[in-house]
Amino acid sequence: MNTDQLIERLVADVRPVRRLLDPTERAALWMAVALVSIAGGVAYFGVRRDIATIWFDVEFVGRGLLLVATMWLAVVSAFRMAVPGAERRAFARWWPIAALGVVLAVLAAEVIAAAIMGNAGSPLRAVHCIQKVALVGVVPAVVAVVLVRRAWAAEPKWTLVLGMLGSGAAGALTAELSCPIHAPLHILLWHMLPVVGVAALGVVLGNALIRRAVGRP
Repeated sequence: MNTDQLIERLVADVRPVRRLLDPTERAALWMAVALVSIAGGVAYFGVRRDIATIWFDVEFVGRGLLLVATMWLAVVSAFRMAVPGAERRAFARWWPIAALGVVLAVLAAEVIAAAIMGNAGSPLRAVHCIQKVALVGVVPAVVAVVLVRRAWAAEPKWTLVLGMLGSGAAGALTAELSCPIHAPLHILLWHMLPVVGVAALGVVLGNALIRRAVGRP
């Protein structure tokens, strides 16, 4: 095979390159999908009975804002990390984790204070809230994985952890909007800790992708 034939064969295999959306644009697309999923989840599971007055509860509003911040910061960081050179600041990946950590820390303090007063609440009645987090989070999770796979993730584990973290936060926000239970123990165990579980699933998926990339079983 001469040089001209080699060039012709290589050119014949070339496919047009599809330009990816900017990471922020992809994050905005993901947020739109997540908000639609949250709206669908609330429509399916129902709105909490005190929805008209709960907006005056500082703790509820604070948790909601931190969950939205977790969603946005997580997916922006995930999509930037999926583009080599687009995200060089390693500390940026910790912002969504810090936002969720604040929620967990505040709830843990509330549980301790309530336990001292003998009013921590019951850890039961968890199934429906876990369903809310899982069912609402699955669509944003799939979209995050699809959008990440279209790029080349230099750090697949971190990328998937952040994508799954944002998806779990979307599910937790749905639980907040539809669950009428105010007990801090319930909120900590069945609204927020499942978000940590979803992020842990991202670690498992990331490890699987790494093993697949290096050809290990």
